Amino acid sequence: MSGKRLHREPRQWTASKLIAAGVLLMDAAAVLVVLGICVLAVMRQFSGALPYLVTLIGALQAVTAVVLTAYFQKAKAENTRGGIVYDAALGCDREIDA
Repeated sequence: MSGKRLHREPRQWTASKLIAAGVLLMDAAAVLVVLGICVLAVMRQFSGALPYLVTLIGALQAVTAVVLTAYFQKAKAENTRGGIVYDAALGCDREIDA
């Protein structure tokens, strides 16, 4: 094999992609920690309530939804030029009928 090798440099992540990944990681870590605390409470037969922990999970899920919605809207806008979506221009447009 004596052909030319195509050397591709690794692509840098955009700021929006870093923010989305960071929020997803933070959300996942917080949910796992809260569920771990809840398991410990059950194992130790804690008789109180854990409303602050449940609220924390709900709040982080809401933040994640907002960030991912903004990220996907940005991605949609980036993949459109002059009103034509790139996939549609390439003939890869598929509609899913519900």
